[in-house]
Amino acid sequence: MSAAFWRGALLAARLSACAIVPYLACSPAAQAQGEGPRAYELAREGSRLLSLYGIFSRGNASFDPAAVTPGVETDVNGAIIEYSHGLALNGKVVTLIASLPAGVASASVNTGGATHSYTRSGGSDLQLTAVFGLMGSPALPEKEYENYQPRLALSALSRVYAPTGAYDRNAPINPGQNRWALQLGLPLSYYIGQTFLDPALTSFELQPSITWYGDNNEPPQGNHSSEAPLLQLEGHLTRNLTESLWVSVDALFMDGAETTIDDVSQHDRQRSFALGATVSVAVNATVSATLSYTDTVSRNYDGVSGHAIRVIAEFSL
Repeated sequence: MSAAFWRGALLAARLSACAIVPYLACSPAAQAQGEGPRAYELAREGSRLLSLYGIFSRGNASFDPAAVTPGVETDVNGAIIEYSHGLALNGKVVTLIASLPAGVASASVNTGGATHSYTRSGGSDLQLTAVFGLMGSPALPEKEYENYQPRLALSALSRVYAPTGAYDRNAPINPGQNRWALQLGLPLSYYIGQTFLDPALTSFELQPSITWYGDNNEPPQGNHSSEAPLLQLEGHLTRNLTESLWVSVDALFMDGAETTIDDVSQHDRQRSFALGATVSVAVNATVSATLSYTDTVSRNYDGVSGHAIRVIAEFSL
């Protein structure tokens, strides 16, 4: 195939990566994997992207990593359809994203020597995301984008979780969380390479964020529950292997989300550290595919445990 084809294919992959990676980047279940590498790479002005996610996890968290149940093993199989659009604002790129997640979760609980299984399915909470370029994020048309030399880039992330998902206070697990949530972050990236199309492009990424949770007035226990904020600190080292293939080493630290029920603390602050890897390939000039694996390597008793696989198909429109 011609060099021009592969340049176009890599450009499509770069634009695809600018969708916020995250089944709740973007479901809460995928938050256990973080936003993902190159999730905040510069988007071309006017870019439009349709992303389809598959999330497959096994551990002690269901659809939300802030809702951990120690001693309960949960399998989550989820999907997300996500649309993102890159716009220009005062010479900077703003990426707007809407994410619709859904899935099915099965939990096994051992009580009194007997194992009980529960299954819940349905739509999860709608997410609306805006990523504002602050530094190293000029709004560029396609030709200028291809020739742009990236270096230090800083963005501001804002994401709202709306309580639109299926929820039943009597169910042990739920796709929806019956509460609002707000996530704010400052993704930071540093690139070594001539352009985003450089076959040897390397990036160092740090993605800190804090999620604040609204109150749940119909919790499984008690009359009212709330959660402390959840801190996420995510890092990635990525490297292009060819013009159409890149890989990364991923790390994710989470801390917080202590629960209070009827004004009584549950003393369940969670802390966990996970490592993973990602590979992404440009299939052609408009389609790319990404595969990530994450596994918890350290945690406290109430922290997230288990492993997760995320598959993403991205289509430039």
